[in-house]
Amino acid sequence: MSMQTVAIRLIRAAAAEGRNTLLEPELYTLLQAGGVATPAFYCVKAGEEDTPAPLALPGDKAVVKIVSPQITHKTEMGGVRIVANTATAIAAAAREVRDNVRQRGGEALAATVREVLVSEFVKGDDALGGQLFVGLRHSEDFGPVLAVGFGGLDAEEMAERFAPGQGTVLASPVLTTPEQLQAKLAASFVGRRLSGATREAKRRASDAAVTDVLRFFGEVATTLSNRPETGFVVTDFEVNPFFATGDRLVAVDAFLKFRLGTVPFRTTLLGQVETLLKPRTVAIMGVSAKDLNPGRVILRNLLREQFPVGDIRVIRADCAEVDGVACCASITDLPWRADLVVVAVGAQQVPDIIQEALRTGKATSMVLIPGGMGETEEGQEADQAVRKAMAEARAAGIYTPVLVGPNCLGIRSRPGRYDTLFIPSMKLPLPEGAGEQNVALVCQSGAFMITRMSDLPFLAPRYSISTGNQMDLALTDFVEALLDEGVVEVLGLYIEGFQPLDGLRLAGLIRKARQAGRDVLVYKAGRTSEGQTASSSHTASISGDYASCAELLKDAGALIASSFEEFNLLLTFLSMLRGKDVQGTRLGALSNAGYETVGIADNLLTSPKFSLATYSPTGGARIQAILAANRLGALVNLRNPLDITPMAPDPVYADCLQAMVDDPNIDAVVVGVVPLTPAMKTLGPGVDPRGVDTVEAPTGLPTLFPPIVAASRKPIVVAVDSGVLFDPLVAGLRRGGVPTFRSVDSAMRAFQRYLAYRMGA
Repeated sequence: MSMQTVAIRLIRAAAAEGRNTLLEPELYTLLQAGGVATPAFYCVKAGEEDTPAPLALPGDKAVVKIVSPQITHKTEMGGVRIVANTATAIAAAAREVRDNVRQRGGEALAATVREVLVSEFVKGDDALGGQLFVGLRHSEDFGPVLAVGFGGLDAEEMAERFAPGQGTVLASPVLTTPEQLQAKLAASFVGRRLSGATREAKRRASDAAVTDVLRFFGEVATTLSNRPETGFVVTDFEVNPFFATGDRLVAVDAFLKFRLGTVPFRTTLLGQVETLLKPRTVAIMGVSAKDLNPGRVILRNLLREQFPVGDIRVIRADCAEVDGVACCASITDLPWRADLVVVAVGAQQVPDIIQEALRTGKATSMVLIPGGMGETEEGQEADQAVRKAMAEARAAGIYTPVLVGPNCLGIRSRPGRYDTLFIPSMKLPLPEGAGEQNVALVCQSGAFMITRMSDLPFLAPRYSISTGNQMDLALTDFVEALLDEGVVEVLGLYIEGFQPLDGLRLAGLIRKARQAGRDVLVYKAGRTSEGQTASSSHTASISGDYASCAELLKDAGALIASSFEEFNLLLTFLSMLRGKDVQGTRLGALSNAGYETVGIADNLLTSPKFSLATYSPTGGARIQAILAANRLGALVNLRNPLDITPMAPDPVYADCLQAMVDDPNIDAVVVGVVPLTPAMKTLGPGVDPRGVDTVEAPTGLPTLFPPIVAASRKPIVVAVDSGVLFDPLVAGLRRGGVPTFRSVDSAMRAFQRYLAYRMGA
């Protein structure tokens, strides 16, 4: 009988009894059907302790355990005994474990004990790696998530003590084959302990035994759980521990929990999302005729972007026009089906507006600006009314708009020539220049989005999309639409949470993006494990929400930012360094300050291992000649990082940078600049009354560096450590296409993460 047939029979029988768990004897049967080793076992019912055993167990010891659907952690209840493998000792232990449950848990809990499991005693290796934990849980975001790590009573603490990916390996069985899982496990510390690849050099389990276990859990995830033909979801399934013994992995203790029903994948109406991003007609609700309220700001944004006036309507009944744009009384009175309706009114008005849009069919997409929906008591009523109306309309086959929000800042679409961000332009100026427009921001937090736009105006995103509360359209829908458009090369995502299974869907889209040569940067908010309070599952604690999200998206090909600052740095690298060749980890570095050269050396990453390059003979001689020609040879030692001292003027910087770029021993270059030295031209125009020290000088870095960076196939990053007086220097370098930051140590760390990502490390 196949594993799938056994599993379906066992789970359906348990469900018929009103249970949502499988008992340990049932799990042993399931594991054996899947080709996974378990101890030999039999069961004893209450009152039958002295009945002759139906099976002779091997060895001189036996394990006696209670079997109860209400008791997961048997040891804590005194429900496990290891005794001599004799009929007398086993019978006494069977009575003892029942009595222990009664004493510790009371009569009600004792009544749930169905039988006693008697199994072979499997002796494991007590050393680290002798016990293995394997757990599968159903994440609402990602579907099945597999965790493999050090097992035993301290499995959760062991997972916390090791670096991510070393003591515990997380993966998606849906996105990863057993062979890929095996390779990922082999690269971790727990995998090396199993295979004997550590200094101890003792193999604890064969590769075949590990693969069998991974394949078994993968089949449970992909052929049983959340399948229409089975009709149930395996919510938790863990074996803790597997004993590594005799080159085998033997499942000693197991737990499985399930629920009936399945979770469908969401689908996206891509055509309507594309219309939303590039509308031909727009209507705005909530525009004040007198004041500069959010609706009026949005209207003026459209006019600023030169959206055709004749294709805009203000919906209000008490005037003929606002700012030269014609008004109409209601959605019903629109002269066309609006590609986009922006709703900037109070939350309590939204349900009636949605009903009108559904009744008339005059809205293809709607951006819901109102806050409070789903949060206050009144807002919750409005939120539920809208969700109900949309669901009923779609179920009835009625044409429905797609919705963005509520509680969102909306969208700035450069191709669509509109901007629903109700932020005054004096506080959020338009991007500096056209830029490459190769970036899109898709953020669940509008505040996060606009602060990135303010921090990084030189990137000029093609789209800036705030999804808000994701009542209808979610972040993943926009990612799919942008990938389908095929223009955006870099996606920056800020994620707080997902719609059901949208994390798994996003992982698939990220893999598709990477295969097409596009980059995806993710900041995932919320790092508290969802499993910290879980009483029945170690897996939930070990593979909590943040850990699994970060690891699975990383496996799919995303670059994961660990801080807001790192997000800014990495997004800049991904955008400005596209097209550069990343060939290795040998870095060249120069600065005019000794502390920066030390900081660069102090921040070399060890995994993967980066190094400071040794100059080639010609490269070293060239730098020495540059220093000698500028009377710096006696002051500067030829080292890497190269400290050219505060005496070096701008052209020396440029010449040394060019020499490093041309050196075949150097793969990438980091430049630190402390601009306070009088030897350099680093001030903004007009600051120096003589007009000499200015970044606009033909020998200043904003003139000298950009041609070198543009012509170089090697990645180059610059850091200018200074105050606001030197903002014009930074702005000038950025306008010239030079990735420029304000701290060399943070830039150095993020630069190496970027290089490692580009190399697939």
